[in-house]
Amino acid sequence: MKEVGNSNCIWGSESAGLSVLMLLVCDMGKIIYRKGKEFIQEARRGEKPKPIENLSNNLFVKIGMVALSAFLLYNVYRSAVITQEKTEISEKAKEQVNELRVKNLELELILESMQSKEFLEVQARDRLNFSGKNEYVFVIPEGLLEEGKESVDMFLNPPKQEVEDPTYVVWFEFLKNGI
Repeated sequence: MKEVGNSNCIWGSESAGLSVLMLLVCDMGKIIYRKGKEFIQEARRGEKPKPIENLSNNLFVKIGMVALSAFLLYNVYRSAVITQEKTEISEKAKEQVNELRVKNLELELILESMQSKEFLEVQARDRLNFSGKNEYVFVIPEGLLEEGKESVDMFLNPPKQEVEDPTYVVWFEFLKNGI
């Protein structure tokens, strides 16, 4: 800011914003240093209102600003909701990955146990009817095995027998109801 005249001179410098604005005011040979805020306030006292100040006093502009603020707040809210949903999906996916890792480890352990000699011996005895030293193998036909299961089931769970009414109750019902 420079103003050159016969009796007055104003010189200003800005550094790091208006708060450090130092001004030199020359008046009839005097030099006066003032801070930026004081100088700006003195300069504005005689100025006309700026167009931006006129806009801030307009009702339509205020309504527009409120609408814009509401729109921005709504978008921030939606973003937060979407972020929360994505976080939940991510956590579920992590849980599923962990479950699959555990299942994979279980299957690896089963595979290792299936490759051992002990497992092969048990499977040979059960499926192929092989026997070890000093062991006897009894082969039971499937039909006989089914009959045995049914007999054991009948023995353990006998069918319920209906309890018949005594004879005098039957005669009483006959006489009461008729044929």
